[in-house]
Amino acid sequence: QGRSYSFSSRGPATDGGMGVTISAPGGAVAAIPRYTLQPQRLMHGTSMSSPNAAGSVACLLGALKAAGAPYTPDAVRRAIENTARPLPGVPATDQGAGLLAVD
Repeated sequence: QGRSYSFSSRGPATDGGMGVTISAPGGAVAAIPRYTLQPQRLMHGTSMSSPNAAGSVACLLGALKAAGAPYTPDAVRRAIENTARPLPGVPATDQGAGLLAVD
């Protein structure tokens, strides 16, 4: 909670850009249902944070569509970046705008 894993991507990028736009939870995620033979298995990394981020954005887009609100890809990106929660003590090159927050 509140930090990046040592294996997380970091900036700056080779082209001089920040490298990381936002962060999403991806550590110690219990992606295995309890009824399987591996109920205690925790998974880490992009394989967990990417689906978390994609699902969050899908919920956001669904809410915008249901409300009949107009949106563009750029507007959605700006909204995600502007509402991300910065993690105290974590450099911007490690977290981008902060932790994805779709409330």
